[in-house]
Amino acid sequence: MFMFRNCAVLLVIGSICCFIYGIINLYVDVEPNACRMTYMFGQPMFSRVRTKNGELFPNYRLFYYYEEVRDPADPLTRRMTGAPVIFVPGNSGSYKQVRSLASVALRKALSNEVGIHLDYYTIDYDEELSALYGGYLHHQRRYLKLCIRTILSLYKVHSEQPSIVLIGHSMGGKLAQSVLTDLNIGQHINTIISISTPLDQPVVNLDAQLNAFYAQTDSALSKTRTATLPTTRTNVCNSLHQKPPNVQNMALQETSAKLDNVLIISTGGGNRDLLVRPGLTTSKYNDLHAMTSAIPRVSLSCDHLSAVWCLQFIQAINGFLFSIAQVRADRSVIFGIEKQRNLQLALSHFMKPTTRPHHTMSLSVANNWNEERRLVINKYFANGLKTSFFELIGLKRHKRYKKLAIETLNADESEWLFGCTAQIHKETGQTYCERATPLIHLVQRLPNREREPRSIAVLDLHNLRNTYLEWTHVLVRIPAGSGHLGYNLDIYDPRERYVDIRLPRWYSFARKVAVNETLQGTLHYRLHISDLFDPYQSLRVIIEPLKCLNPQYRVTARLCVPWAAGFERFQTLTSPEEKPQLYANVPTLLPKYYNTTLNPVTIDLYLDPICRYRISYEYGYSSALSRLVLEFYGWLPAHLACVLLIVLRKKVSTDQEVGSFISLKPYTGFLQYTSLFVVTACRLLKKLILSSRVLPAPEPLDYSINVSILIHCAAIAVTLVAALGTWLALSLYGNAFYCLAMRLTRHSQGSSNILISVMTHLPITYGILTIATAIGTYSGVGLLLAFVFYFLMLSNAYKDYLEDFLWEKAANLVRGTLGEPAATGAGSQETGDILSAMDDGHSDDNKQQQQEDKEEEMEAAQKGNGADSEPCLGLQNFPFHVILLLMLLMQLLLNAPSTLAWVRSRRHGIDLPDPGLQPSIVILVSLSLLLQFRAPQKCSGHWMISILLYVLAGIVLLYCQAAIYRLNFVFAGAFALLSAHQGLLILWHRLA
Repeated sequence: MFMFRNCAVLLVIGSICCFIYGIINLYVDVEPNACRMTYMFGQPMFSRVRTKNGELFPNYRLFYYYEEVRDPADPLTRRMTGAPVIFVPGNSGSYKQVRSLASVALRKALSNEVGIHLDYYTIDYDEELSALYGGYLHHQRRYLKLCIRTILSLYKVHSEQPSIVLIGHSMGGKLAQSVLTDLNIGQHINTIISISTPLDQPVVNLDAQLNAFYAQTDSALSKTRTATLPTTRTNVCNSLHQKPPNVQNMALQETSAKLDNVLIISTGGGNRDLLVRPGLTTSKYNDLHAMTSAIPRVSLSCDHLSAVWCLQFIQAINGFLFSIAQVRADRSVIFGIEKQRNLQLALSHFMKPTTRPHHTMSLSVANNWNEERRLVINKYFANGLKTSFFELIGLKRHKRYKKLAIETLNADESEWLFGCTAQIHKETGQTYCERATPLIHLVQRLPNREREPRSIAVLDLHNLRNTYLEWTHVLVRIPAGSGHLGYNLDIYDPRERYVDIRLPRWYSFARKVAVNETLQGTLHYRLHISDLFDPYQSLRVIIEPLKCLNPQYRVTARLCVPWAAGFERFQTLTSPEEKPQLYANVPTLLPKYYNTTLNPVTIDLYLDPICRYRISYEYGYSSALSRLVLEFYGWLPAHLACVLLIVLRKKVSTDQEVGSFISLKPYTGFLQYTSLFVVTACRLLKKLILSSRVLPAPEPLDYSINVSILIHCAAIAVTLVAALGTWLALSLYGNAFYCLAMRLTRHSQGSSNILISVMTHLPITYGILTIATAIGTYSGVGLLLAFVFYFLMLSNAYKDYLEDFLWEKAANLVRGTLGEPAATGAGSQETGDILSAMDDGHSDDNKQQQQEDKEEEMEAAQKGNGADSEPCLGLQNFPFHVILLLMLLMQLLLNAPSTLAWVRSRRHGIDLPDPGLQPSIVILVSLSLLLQFRAPQKCSGHWMISILLYVLAGIVLLYCQAAIYRLNFVFAGAFALLSAHQGLLILWHRLA
């Protein structure tokens, strides 16, 4: 047991160190922001649009965006001819965030020859914290519907069935999705684009109303939309975009859901977005998902705020909106309602073209034609080309080689890859193609930072030969230009270039070599990674250039997760000064029974042919710890609550001895390992609950137990630090908190002393005051008041106890009996009398003799009766009350977001519902009763309360890790159990 205890201590220390390192690495080791700022082309102007019944929402407003117009542009009085777009801001978002989107659209409309233009509207939600308090969301959704109806009324003149595009950032994307729950509104929605939005579950589930909003939206969408869920056969790496079921069902109207015609696109920011992790930005009701790092001509990661002003990303969104817009005969602009067409256009803007062009191109024999027979070709034109250059690669000359990788530099703006049937010119004898079919849908544009654009295609020659029997060649066209042009060709056997690797175990520190050395001119390698299935796992791939013809090289890696559509990620290495490494991880947990050996995570390495490389790999510890913090920091409150409940169980059953040094250390008992058994037991209990189907199903968090143990050990360390901090605050800063409380309550020192004295001796008044405050204002205010008074009561009690303890030790030192136990109660007063007499200089022998006789009688009585030392009761049991104080603090923090929302809403006279009122009242009543009973009293029945606290700790780990708001009821139950236990047993002893 001693050895296990030492191992537990080391595990706690190691876990908190790993957790802290993960936090630091998460914010330090992040790629630079490569977004270009979007500047306004004119002075931004916002025209207020009056909405019907807008007085019901006094703090909300609807605006129309325009620029460089002196007179106000009122949409209600002018003819609106553009296609309407509504921007919905998110958590603490401003309506002015629409400026980048709207300004780029205005500039794009000026250069549009067809006459397409967009009308941007934006909503002012008063920068409400909708991600922290779910009560806002229902209110905001009602106003969004009102805005949609108002805008539709402006465009019904031009179209019998006008349609609107919604663009939502952060929680605004969830609001935009939620309006589909209303069929009358949903039929007028053309497209919904969400930007960095937690769609199917919140980032942190802080209150019941937030949870209810997500549950209601999911329930309604399940009836009006066809869900797309990955199966064991899903592999999006084989086909870049698989048609979702709702698109497949569109052809069958009888099986299609009512709102499958609405195109829903979700986007995620990538590694730089630390507020909404990538796995939360997709939804099972989406048609298309794309990360900004994989969007053509964006190819970078956006943080949560820069996504609304990143020029590359803004241009991609507006480019798509302009492509689906159509001009009518009366010059008004509407959005096309044909979903199949809109989806194909969305794919070409947010991913890449996926349909093969059916047209052919006529070519002239007068062009510069060339036919190469080598397997590896590197051809560059440093001074550019005056005319187009055509390269023919024979399909039937390399039958034993199945793959062809080819890339061009500075040629991605036009169609450059074709398939054709070659013929020989009768006069010149030159081989050429008269007509060619474009293969641009097979081309992947690679991000190359600020260097020349790079496009690459990996072709299956065997498939081309069998599919297009008439084709003889693949044709590469290098267009004329003055810049640095060229292409690289690599024909190979995939058995030599496809490498299967397995994710090393987390305890394996060795680096393994995948490819010892590549050949000069190699263009493509593919790594198949099995056993990579948890979001926190990470594989570090090291690509070392061994010898290069040029010090500057470029290596681009493309990561594809087979069960997660739209989560492609690119990373580029350009120089030896950079760390030649990349990290592979997955955004979401793999589907149940998914086989990563048959469908592995793939990394395509597009190498620079001027270098030879060594490719190795190892477990990525720094990235894994950062991912663990990012994915599972929301579990920490539940594990903190579990630790407090287990420590409380021990303190209830263990009495501290009055006058001992242990009684001065209220942090004792926090460094424990008993709660680790609860973690492992809950894993087994979860399986029993699921199999029995008697109790409610626990949260579906099917992650490795290593995650739970690490988070739990970190929680043990945090609670220990919190207890130490509370002890230091009680010892050193009690007077400072006392002065602060006086200033906050505006009481004088005399009245405050009287108030605290009343609270200490009549705790029922303590309960009445705090409960009345919670009911009259908000639960968080009552909890804050209770915490302040409770802390001051403990601080005063600890100060008095410490003074008595030191006086007793000083008296014992004077008597020469330092090793004897300190006296209590009347003994303290008697010792004080002795010291007073000594200070006054009196030497009354009779008094000294009487005092010595009394002390001898007390010692004899204790020896004769065999009585134990007196236990710490009431406020003197500081470890017990420190735990209650920390639990009260956690309850206060859990209700802090809703309290902040209530404070912000008071300026508009809006009363928000209080989701934490009932459990907070239970806690305040129970706490006042515990103080009234002078708890903890020495009484029986500890085994019963210990079992119940164990049960509460198990409930926390089974039902409260994701649904944090349920901790309110757990804490209320713990306080109620303690007060009931103390009250009933005290009543039993008095009656007996």
